[in-house]
Amino acid sequence: MISHKKIIGKSFEQIIVEKGIIPEDKLQQLILKASKDRKNIEQILIESGISEEKLLPAKAEFLGYEYADIADYPLSSDLLKHIKPAYAKNYKVLPLKYEDEIFHLAMVEPRDFIALDEITRIYRNARFRIKDVKIIMTSTLSMFAAIDKFYAIPKEKEHDEVCIGSILDQVKETYKTQVEVAEVTKDDATENSAPVVMLANKIIEEAFRKRTSDIHLEPAQDFLRIRYRIDGDLVEVMRVPKYAQDALITRYKIMCDMRIDEKRQPQDGRIDFTKYNPSVEIDLRVSTVPTPHGEDVVMRILDKKSSILNIEMLGFSEYSMKLYKEALNAPYGIILHVGPTGSGKSTALFAALKTLDTPDVKIVTAEDPVEYTLGGQIIQSNIHPAAGYTFAKAMRAFMRHDPDIILVGEIRDLETAKTAVEASLTGHMVFSTLHTNDAVGTVTRLTEMGVEPYLVADSLVLVCAQRLVRKICPLCKDTYIATPEEEELSKGDIKAGETLYIGRGCEKCDGSGYKGRIGIYEVLLMNKHLRNLLIKNAGTDELRKVALETGMKTLRMDAIEKARKGIITLEQVLGSTIADV
Repeated sequence: MISHKKIIGKSFEQIIVEKGIIPEDKLQQLILKASKDRKNIEQILIESGISEEKLLPAKAEFLGYEYADIADYPLSSDLLKHIKPAYAKNYKVLPLKYEDEIFHLAMVEPRDFIALDEITRIYRNARFRIKDVKIIMTSTLSMFAAIDKFYAIPKEKEHDEVCIGSILDQVKETYKTQVEVAEVTKDDATENSAPVVMLANKIIEEAFRKRTSDIHLEPAQDFLRIRYRIDGDLVEVMRVPKYAQDALITRYKIMCDMRIDEKRQPQDGRIDFTKYNPSVEIDLRVSTVPTPHGEDVVMRILDKKSSILNIEMLGFSEYSMKLYKEALNAPYGIILHVGPTGSGKSTALFAALKTLDTPDVKIVTAEDPVEYTLGGQIIQSNIHPAAGYTFAKAMRAFMRHDPDIILVGEIRDLETAKTAVEASLTGHMVFSTLHTNDAVGTVTRLTEMGVEPYLVADSLVLVCAQRLVRKICPLCKDTYIATPEEEELSKGDIKAGETLYIGRGCEKCDGSGYKGRIGIYEVLLMNKHLRNLLIKNAGTDELRKVALETGMKTLRMDAIEKARKGIITLEQVLGSTIADV
């Protein structure tokens, strides 16, 4: 028996008007919109800007339930020891009290009878005699706040001076991330079972908490390996029993609307994770690839709340920033960011666009796909090669759209390259990326693609080659003296006896000695000497020599400068650049 409801006569719409949540005339407009868009009125109200916290008390009154904010409710450890926080969040239920055989239960959606039956079954199996269930409605935010507060692990008080002193004495191994073994029984190894659902959510929530960029699910012969890419490096965090592999992967395929019966072809999808945890505002771009041991899955985390970096935050040296800003002030031309996948090219381009986004400028982008909403006056467009909407076609369409600035996600072929040149020479500023290793090599790459050297010379304004490297953790940073072996490894770029820096490893950086990433840059600002050489079909070596003579700093130079300043380690310099010879 569930005694929680009372009979009322007012409609939901009457209640929200009476409570002053929305005026009658505005409500009527939204009712028409709901009918037109085939959505329920509650969804339309939230989309119009009315918060869930305002609507839920009215909804509770309409449905006949008590409403309460349970964020500070005194919860019972005897009750909550029977469920895990991930379970409570997934089903959006939280036991509040058990008294006189009455089970008091908080729910966000009391009409979710599957969740209600499941939670009641768990407590009956735990020897609770439940004669009646009383449901209290609450909001998702209130429920998650209560869960996080109750299950939180108390933190020791931090004493800065003592902490920093003791951290430097620690060995990295002390804080290394432990590889967890997922707890899933064979009986629970189905895609819709509560343990698998909770495990799928937990993997994503933990990844977000650890500032992970990508989640890798990698099938091995005897288990499924879970790895997180944190600050550019892959770290193994979990192993899932082989018998639960297909269930977990299928769960993710369901979350992103992939075909669960297709395991022999690659698939792509997207997960809006706010559907599963509103407090974690992320999307995930999901890709699967078949392997002999099962489907390999990679999920790229796209943080909806992350703001686009300001160009001052990207890590340009003072000299390189001066050159870059000079290029941004050009009235037309092409600015290219080049480097391997994951080197921060898109982030840098978006930062530049945000700098140029003013009320008197029209900016349009063609991306594959649009991952971050830039806001402001920037118009963003998804290309669709399968439908014939390519980067080149997007640019041609843009030129009839009266833009000042065009961003094209990548120059992949001659057609796109020529269209970018054409756009720049007709008075537009064009931003794009290219997969080349250095700035000077990019100039010759364009001519090798088939663009005439004189067109490259006339249109190209700046090339910025870049890499992302790991920053030293500021809490456990320490100094040491460079050795003769390190001088030899660096080909003389660092001399024995110089002061260098390293992270010793601490709790804040999980023992890695690193925290966050920063860019290293090679900025080539085109000048008349380089243009003249290019028109004469000069080779890469000659162009590089003149570029260095006229002030270009190489990736190696920029990295060495950052190492001497204590921003990055020598290990990062050697791992991301080659010596200038």
